[in-house]
Amino acid sequence: MNQFGIPILSVIVFLPLAGAIPIMFFRRSDTLLIRTWTLMVSLVEFVISLGLILGFQTGIGSPQFVEQVLWVPSLGIQYDLGIDGVSLAMVLLTTFLTAIAVIGSWNAMDTERCKEYAGFLLLLETGVLGSFVALDLVLFFAFWEAMLVPAYLLVGTCGGRRRIYAAYKFFLYTAVGSLLMLVGILAVYVLHIQQGGAPTFDAITLAQSPIPANFQLWVFLAFALAFAIKVPIWPLHTWLPDLYTETPLAAMVLVTMLVKVGAYGFIRFAIPLFPAAAVTLAPIVAALGLVGIIYAGVSAFVQRDFVMVIAYSSIAHLGFIVLGIFEFNHQALEGAVVQMVNHGISAGGLFLIAGMIYARTKSTSFESLGGVGAKWPILGVFGLVAMLSSVGLPGLNGFVGEFLIVYGTFVTRTAYAVVAALGIIIAAVYLLTMFRRAMHGPVHPSLTGPDLTGREVLVLVPLVLLMVGIGLYPAPLLNSLEASVDQVNGHVQTVQAIPSAQVALTGVRR
Repeated sequence: MNQFGIPILSVIVFLPLAGAIPIMFFRRSDTLLIRTWTLMVSLVEFVISLGLILGFQTGIGSPQFVEQVLWVPSLGIQYDLGIDGVSLAMVLLTTFLTAIAVIGSWNAMDTERCKEYAGFLLLLETGVLGSFVALDLVLFFAFWEAMLVPAYLLVGTCGGRRRIYAAYKFFLYTAVGSLLMLVGILAVYVLHIQQGGAPTFDAITLAQSPIPANFQLWVFLAFALAFAIKVPIWPLHTWLPDLYTETPLAAMVLVTMLVKVGAYGFIRFAIPLFPAAAVTLAPIVAALGLVGIIYAGVSAFVQRDFVMVIAYSSIAHLGFIVLGIFEFNHQALEGAVVQMVNHGISAGGLFLIAGMIYARTKSTSFESLGGVGAKWPILGVFGLVAMLSSVGLPGLNGFVGEFLIVYGTFVTRTAYAVVAALGIIIAAVYLLTMFRRAMHGPVHPSLTGPDLTGREVLVLVPLVLLMVGIGLYPAPLLNSLEASVDQVNGHVQTVQAIPSAQVALTGVRR
């Protein structure tokens, strides 16, 4: 319990689930009722989550608002929830983007699949939120798996022409990673008991247990592969463009949070549990992040579809996040978390812009676009701000995260920082090219209909305000992250890398 007198984290996690249940009993033809109910649930959820800000204490790196109840006493499994600065940012971002996704999907939900669309969206929110607040490894794994089902069904039921292929590919990739993580969880649990510890899956307790360095390496790889697939890190990224292009575009605003759970998993579990292995493998993981930045940037430049450019741009931005996490530098890690927030805002805005274009033209191919800014100037202005945010223009949110990551990387690995800076230049090239091809030039004949409606402006304005607000005054966000970032880096600052003789047995060298 906490100062609010209620288990507020449980309320936040399970309110969307509770809101999804009545949707099953609504008539399929009552689309207005379903949309209104879903919007009301998402807005109430967001307002409740804002209460966390009132009770959150900056300067404390340990979990707050903790709720802890024995779930399976004989195995030490607990219903254990709590948040720090990192998870607070992710929770607020998730509840905010869910409300934005519902408003942005208002017309898209006016179909015969309205029940499924709304229900799966709310169920997905519960899975994502649970993953961000779970402190028990089994509970985290349960929420991790719970995310897959509604995401799979949302894409497979309401997606585009190749939705079945995209849904299967996403599910199979992430299921393999989940199985490896489960094996890793059980291995840590058994080792803890063998060392004389009481049965527990509590991540904080297990992080304080002595884990042999050579054992850390193998179990870290099990966790890391699961998180790397979800991020995704190159070359495990191929499911993401398919999922992004086949998911309903307005729903992508929330679906982008799936990849954040992978990055969050590194911060919350993989690094604190296995710091020696994380330090040893950091150059390799960071290098894979760099490869992803350059590869995705080049791939984005040759795409012929607005959404595909956003998809590969996301892979590049996630490469920056991975790079920042594995520099074990305060500024870089802080920048990585800020960039996680920024990606949700910027990519969410671009996906909404793409959805609004698609609603008018039934296409996001550059061959069917051109002159969008001249035909619909209001849409063009919002598209310009979202694009510049993603580019990292000073004064907008994207600049803050990228600057901190590159600066922190420059301190620890200068060569990596130079490559990352090259990735920023490449991003400017492909995003400006995307904007030119879609927004400028002669007006394409397929562009018909009015400019943005009041509802569409309403859904974009909050995103633009956050882009500008974080860009001009990031201090509140950075202050909330300070202690949590120090806590994570503290795990690796007190360990040495795995001895080279042990590393050589695994074929991995520092």
